Amino acid sequence: MKLALLTFLIVFYTSSFAESSDERHLFVISGVIVNSGASKKIERFVEMIEKRSGYRLKPFYVNSYDRLSETLRHHPDAIAWSCGATFVQDRIKDKQQLVAVPLFNGSPTYGSVIIARKDNSRKSISDFDDGVFAYSDLRSNSGYLSLAIFLKKHGFDIKKFFRLKILTGTHERSIESVYKGLADIAAIDEYIWIEYLRIKPYLAKELHVIKKLGPFPFTPIVAGAGVKKEVLKKIQNSLVNMQESELKTFKNDFHIDGFVVKDASFYDPIKKMLQNMGE
Repeated sequence: MKLALLTFLIVFYTSSFAESSDERHLFVISGVIVNSGASKKIERFVEMIEKRSGYRLKPFYVNSYDRLSETLRHHPDAIAWSCGATFVQDRIKDKQQLVAVPLFNGSPTYGSVIIARKDNSRKSISDFDDGVFAYSDLRSNSGYLSLAIFLKKHGFDIKKFFRLKILTGTHERSIESVYKGLADIAAIDEYIWIEYLRIKPYLAKELHVIKKLGPFPFTPIVAGAGVKKEVLKKIQNSLVNMQESELKTFKNDFHIDGFVVKDASFYDPIKKMLQNMGE
C-alpha cells in the first residue's frame, strides 16, 4: 500500500512539473497590426522574443481592446501588443507594465488618418456632420479618441456629430466600409492605413486622407502585472537589441524599424486626452 502511494506521488509530481515547465504565456494581439494573413509574421515575432528572453510565449488573438484588457487581467503573466489609450486605462486599473514602444519611420509616434472616398464631394471633417462614421473600437486612440478630441476642440460632441456610427472591430474593416460605401468617413491608424495599402494598392485610387491627426505615442508592447521585473528586462532586451538577422526579418514582416524603451509617462499625452473626454 505504501509503495503504491509512493509511486502515485512520484508520477503526480513528475507530471505536474512537466506540465508547468511546458507552460506558454499568452502574447495577446488585437487591432494594432494588419491581421489579414499576418499569423506567420506574428509567430516569427513571438518565437524571436521567446528565444531571446527565455519566456515561453504563444500568440493569442482577441477581437477587441476590452477582450485584451480582460485577458491580461485574468492572465497577469501575459504580454500584449496594445493600444496607447487602452494601456493608459489598464495601467491605472490593472497595473499593466510598459515593455517597449515600436519605431515607425524612425519615431515612436504615429498619427490617425481620417479617410473618405475621393468621389465624395465633402472634403473636410466638418462636412460630414450628417454622415456615417466607421470606427474600429471605442477604446482605440487612432480609431476613435483622436477624432473625438478634434471634434470637441471645435465645439462638437462625437456622440452627436454623425448621423450614424458603425463599430467595425478592426481598422481594415473600417477602410473597407468606406471603400464599399457603407460609411462616409473613418478614423484609421496611420500605420495600418499604409500597411493595408501595400496589400490592396487599388484602394488608393478610390480613397484618400482628408485629415491627419497627431502625432501620438505609438501602440506599445505591454506586460501584465504579474510579469516579474527581471523577465520584463529580458523581453525589453530581446526587442531593443535584436540581432541583425532578426531585425531584418522583423522589418520585412512589419515595416517597423525596431523598438525603444520608454517610461510610462511617455503616454501622458493620451492620458490627458482621455481625461479631457471624461474617461
